[in-house]
Amino acid sequence: MIIVAFVIFTIYFLMQLMNKYDGYVIIAPIKGLMLGALYNDDIEGEETEHTIQIVILVISINFIWITINGLKK
Repeated sequence: MIIVAFVIFTIYFLMQLMNKYDGYVIIAPIKGLMLGALYNDDIEGEETEHTIQIVILVISINFIWITINGLKK
């Protein structure tokens, strides 16, 4: 029960973060079963694209936003 509440709180927090940084959320099904999370940042010139991916069983939730030199875009 505590794990479910933590996951819901985390997703809510990330949704608020996307609203602040003008990011977007992608929810997609996946083939197979998976459980985990990933953070990635791709630096291209002066822009950095940040991605947080949370996968719960067959659903993938991706939070993506872009910063310029550490500032919000």
